[in-house]
Amino acid sequence: MWNVEIHPLLFIASPSYVHPIQDEESTSVYVRPAPEKIENALVARQLYYFSRPAKEPRMLSFILNSGERIYASIDKMNGCNVLLNCVQTKRWIHANDIVMIHHTL
Repeated sequence: MWNVEIHPLLFIASPSYVHPIQDEESTSVYVRPAPEKIENALVARQLYYFSRPAKEPRMLSFILNSGERIYASIDKMNGCNVLLNCVQTKRWIHANDIVMIHHTL
């Protein structure tokens, strides 16, 4: 047998990498705020269903805690906030203010 030693084919001299040592430790603690949750499970399912894209906007009737009725389609949702496309305006409402949602024809 041959006496073969394994050597690198190419050796490049470079400075070694030294990881800097931190003397101080960070004591700050980040607490992520708990996301708001839609309390009424039925309203939450309806909002997620009706906010999905469709060919034609779905006209819905929203009944709020105050007794107010809003006829609009859902433009988008941002957490518990819902942007509604009313007849001539857009309006933000909080999802927990909604008591019922009805589909209108």
